[in-house]
Amino acid sequence: MKKYCVVFTHLLLVCSSMANQCQIAQKCVTDYSEANCDANQVLLQNEVVFNCCPICRLRDISPLPPPPGQPGSACAPPANCLPNGLFAPVQCKGDMFTGRCFCSDENGNRIFGQMWRTDAREMTCACSRRRAELEATQKRGVTLHCTANGDYEPLQCDDGMCWCAQPKTGQPTVGPVPEVDMRRLPCYRTAVIGEQYLRRCESITHSLATVHREQRDHGTSFLGNPETFCDYDGSYGPYGIRNGIAYCVGRNGEILGSWQIMASEMGNMNCNCARDTMIHFPERGMAVTETCQANGNYRPNQNVGNVFYCVDRDGYPTTEFLDEWPADNCQSFA
Repeated sequence: MKKYCVVFTHLLLVCSSMANQCQIAQKCVTDYSEANCDANQVLLQNEVVFNCCPICRLRDISPLPPPPGQPGSACAPPANCLPNGLFAPVQCKGDMFTGRCFCSDENGNRIFGQMWRTDAREMTCACSRRRAELEATQKRGVTLHCTANGDYEPLQCDDGMCWCAQPKTGQPTVGPVPEVDMRRLPCYRTAVIGEQYLRRCESITHSLATVHREQRDHGTSFLGNPETFCDYDGSYGPYGIRNGIAYCVGRNGEILGSWQIMASEMGNMNCNCARDTMIHFPERGMAVTETCQANGNYRPNQNVGNVFYCVDRDGYPTTEFLDEWPADNCQSFA
């Protein structure tokens, strides 16, 4: 479908947009002309708003360079979009003080991997994006290990084979060997890897899957079985389920605070607020000022005294400051 996106006075972008895709400008519809410029200014084409629209600039100021890899006479996708309309692997939010960059799948959904915005200049999320793609297309478990910022760990094992990988691309730096021989690889470190590639959370998940499979094969099912979820680095995921209760947990699997909810009601539980409050912001010497919901998610409607605003799933404002919350209490931003 095609959308018209109002950007600012005199300018109108024709945008190409598909469901779950970024908006990419195709052309700028404007009546902006030399007549809008002052005597000491000149009208330059394809200078602003995704390299699509004209702008008046002083005659002695050089034109703005086009975005990397983009011709100077064509609209360019915004930084968070790829030219084909899919979301870029790295999505950044917030200012340079509390802002962060997150890894994203091609539909814009947050996946494992994040960095503070000031440190994310070389962030690629190559490993996190690749693992998300594999998990979406393969029925078996994927055991690629990613670092906290979404890069590849030096030692990788998957489907019974191990190899040393280039952190930014995942390309092998030496030939693969069977997993039983991973100690022969130059990137193997006993202090980091230990005696086996799978980490504690992954081993527990594998064991629980075996128990569930055995129960299913014998026609039995125990509803009290715990459920464990792991992140892409092999640590514990943001939540776990025990005795029908879903809890927010830390990287070591320990329960965080009192954030919990009945597993049957967990819905879109992500524990982003709980983990930011207990882990990510304290590691940076900061504190979360937003309010969490009982399930550890950010409450979409926030306020400071009589100042009201909405936030997204990662706790970043999605509206200006308001006199009151929208009629839906910001649920459309959750």
